[in-house]
Amino acid sequence: MARRRARRRERSYLASLLATSFFLGLLLGAVFISAWVSELPALQLADGENYTRSITIVGVEKSTGEGMLATLEVGLMAGQGRLLINVPPWENEDTQQSFLDAKEAAAHWSILETGQSLEQVDVIVSLENLSEETTIAGPSASAAMAVALVAMIRASENIEPNQVREDAVVSASIDSTGVLMPVGGIRTKYEKVRAGGFSLFIVASGQVGPLPNYPDIQVEKVRNLHELVAREDLILIGS
Repeated sequence: MARRRARRRERSYLASLLATSFFLGLLLGAVFISAWVSELPALQLADGENYTRSITIVGVEKSTGEGMLATLEVGLMAGQGRLLINVPPWENEDTQQSFLDAKEAAAHWSILETGQSLEQVDVIVSLENLSEETTIAGPSASAAMAVALVAMIRASENIEPNQVREDAVVSASIDSTGVLMPVGGIRTKYEKVRAGGFSLFIVASGQVGPLPNYPDIQVEKVRNLHELVAREDLILIGS
């Protein structure tokens, strides 16, 4: 009996030690990454040098359950690394966090592709052509925001292509590393996009649920932000 208790204590001690070591490893890794990013050159924009990109998004109106199209406008200007969100409802934490993740994903892309951080630019996000009574909340516009931000970073560096296709809609959430993730209400969103005359609907590779095979609209499944903006003419096009 005493031996069993001793073994339990040993196992408990070992588990606590492993958990503590894992946590400390994550903490040290975050510190090292933060220090490394702070030493990177930052994307520089001159005063008055502003970029904007608009991209169509689709959501489901909470009160009616109907699909709704809207225009997400993203701006880039010289600043202090801030994200300024002008998207109601203001109290929706999921929406706010999803846009923070989108900015981090675009920053990750910028570091890998241009070697520059976004510490000296501000990002402004707003929604257009929606009435004040309409509520679209959730993370499904975050991948679209990341696309628009990458387009502007490319434009500021004179890298083609850097325009967003007007006939395509992206409906996926994105995590801070750039991985696209499934969203809800995808069938309703798909039907709304098709009814709106768009020819391309982009979703996460892990999106579940079959979508009808209509001849007038193409469905593409994409794994991450890098793939989304690197595939020629998938979402970004030349001037």
